[in-house]
Parts: sequence; C-alpha cells; structure tokens
Amino acid sequence: MSEVVGVGLIGAGIMGRGHAQAVSQDPRAKLVGVASLEGAEALAGRHGALATRDYNDLLKRPDIGMVIVATPDHAHYSISKAALEAGKHVLVEKPLTVDLSECDRLIEAAKKSGRKLMACFSHRWIPPYWGAHERIAAGKIGRPVMAYARKNDRIWVPTKMLPWAAGTTSAWFLSSHDIDLVAWYMGDKAVEVYATAVWGVLRGKGIETPDAIQAQVRFAKGGVATFESCWIYPDTFPTMTDSFIEIIGEAGVIHLDRKHEQLEMASEDTFEWPRILVMPTIAGRQAGALTEIVHHMIACVRDDKPPMITLESSREVTAILDAIERSTKSGKPEKVN
Repeated sequence: MSEVVGVGLIGAGIMGRGHAQAVSQDPRAKLVGVASLEGAEALAGRHGALATRDYNDLLKRPDIGMVIVATPDHAHYSISKAALEAGKHVLVEKPLTVDLSECDRLIEAAKKSGRKLMACFSHRWIPPYWGAHERIAAGKIGRPVMAYARKNDRIWVPTKMLPWAAGTTSAWFLSSHDIDLVAWYMGDKAVEVYATAVWGVLRGKGIETPDAIQAQVRFAKGGVATFESCWIYPDTFPTMTDSFIEIIGEAGVIHLDRKHEQLEMASEDTFEWPRILVMPTIAGRQAGALTEIVHHMIACVRDDKPPMITLESSREVTAILDAIERSTKSGKPEKVN
C-alpha cells in the first residue's frame, strides 16, 4: 500500500488527543474523523477532521482504513471487534480487553478479518525500556529469574482524571504496562498468580475499586515477578506516577527508575520531576513513545508488515490480569489460563 492511510479515532480524552497529534504529524496518514461522546468537535476541529458522537459513522467510511480505539478499558472489546468486522485495521489502547474470553474472541475476529490488530503498549518504545530488553536478549545479565515492578499514582487519577475508575482497578489501569514489559523481559509464560487487594480510601469516597493491589506471578521456568499498583498517593507527591522496574538475572541486574526521567525542576511553589518520555513536545512537535507506536502501526498498515507487539503477548497480559483479579477475590493462588 503506497497511498495515505485514512485514520478514524474513537475517544477524545488525554490519550485520544495524543493519538490525534501523532497521526497528524505522519505524512503517511490522515486523520479523517474523531468519534466521542464528549470532545469530538473540539479535537477534530484542531486537526481538520470530521466529528461525530457515533463511532459507527467512522466504521462506514471507505476512506478510513485504520481505527485507533482510545476509550475507557471496558469499551475496548466491542468497538475493536466492530472495527475489525468493518474491515479496519485496529490500534487499541492497553490492555487489549479486560475480559479473557472477550480477548480470545477479539483475536479470533482479527484472524478472520485478515486485518491487523495491536494493543498500544507504548512503553516498549521508551528508550530505557527498549534498551533493557536489548541487553537482556543479548544475555548481559544471564537468565532473568526475578522481577519487581511498581506503578503507583496520585489519588487525583481515580478521583478526578478517570470518571470510570470504578469500572477498573489499579492493576488493569497501571500494571498492564509493567506486565507487558516484564513478560517481554522474562521471555517465559506465566503459570500462576497470588494477589491481594487493599480497600478503604476510594470506597470511602464512593468509588468502588481497590486502593492497591500486589501480585506475585510465577513463570513456567521458575522465575517470579511481583507487580505493585496503588492509586492513593497524596496529591503532594511530586510526580503523577511513581514507576520502577527491577529485573534480576543469574549474572546481573537492571534497574529502571522512571520517577525522575532525568529532568528535575524547582520553582518558588514546588519541586517536580516532569514526565517527558511518553508525549513530550519538542520544537513544537509531539515526540515520545506514543507517537512512535502510532507511526509504527501506520507503517505496518501502509507497508503490510506485522506489528511488533503480537496478539499472543497482549493476550498474556490480559490472562495475567484476569488471574490477578480472580486471586484477589478468592484469596488463593490462581492459574493463568
């Protein structure tokens, strides 16, 4: 395919705005339309695209060949499946789905349609995370045997940023990126999970979701990983997210601390570490990991190449998260299906 790829964007929130900017900066693509219950007209207007409240309006258009799904997690399945059945290629925000049976049906729909489907695990395009994978794959730390990943948010996220926080958990929303990365690093299949959830603060605010979840995941070859997610940090914490990954191998260790991201700033009012690796603006253009993954998917559609993030690896993330959820409810270890 040599022509420009027409793109339809579904969702006009924080991530939707980032996707729209990434598409608009790629000469191989054109943002044709934006669909959202809120904010579609404003976002579409900034990029010269049409606006609608009904995403089906985009799926009917022959000038749209690729759809980006940037909706709340629970809506990923139905919209992505409809897009595939309409003959569109799909880039969907992480996680692929929040239900394992739906995940399997979505993968089957992608195979049946012959269209490309990729989950937007953009953190693989963050240079330190990519560099860690390159070094692990080259055997620099030996076989990975243990990992720890923490991704904790200020309480502003579930109380103010996400009106749908009660429809998800900190594990689905935060740990999904970490699970994708650690499974990628371990190069092994997860087999069992034991997880515990802590409730109280958010429930007291009328938001029915756990405050924090910690899960231990055992892999087939004996490796183990601990995933921590929490979203009740006080809003005085200087970064929106406290993020850290450790990978221990038989001959070395890798630390990935993203709290700092190398930029520190002190003013008369505050001290902060701005997060600049996912969607920074450089010389008036959006750069960073989200732009890179969008451009990768556009290239895959245009040049008919397979996406780097496989459906099998994205299913693994959903399967682990499914086991985490089951374990928090049962209080027992649960198999990864």
